[in-house]
Amino acid sequence: MAMIPYDHPLANNPSVTLAELAELAELAKEPFVFFDPHVGTGLYDDILGLMRRYHLTPVITQEVGEAMTIIGLVSAGLGVSILPASFKRVQLNEMRWVPIAEEDAVSEMWLVWPKHHEQSPAARNFRIHLLNALR
Repeated sequence: MAMIPYDHPLANNPSVTLAELAELAELAKEPFVFFDPHVGTGLYDDILGLMRRYHLTPVITQEVGEAMTIIGLVSAGLGVSILPASFKRVQLNEMRWVPIAEEDAVSEMWLVWPKHHEQSPAARNFRIHLLNALR
């Protein structure tokens, strides 16, 4: 999902393309706020990898360690960004979540655990529940 300040020209669009977001960052000098590449969430590589597939390179003006900081910067009108739809539950009057039009704009979720450590009953039940839900 694209995150755009509420008063931005694209804020009321039903969707936005990656090219539109990258064009804003390059041509209009729209700041693109994003994760620090050393944070380790995987989102940095996933989202920039998606943009590279479309031959786009946003001009990242601020790199931060937390998604909530990105949301705060966009809400303050200090740029645009992209985050997974799972963050959409954070609703602020100062920003809009706008779907990205490209169908392959998705990120994978992984469930990992230490191979040689015994799982607690709660963790084991959670893993079984998730695996059953995916079948």
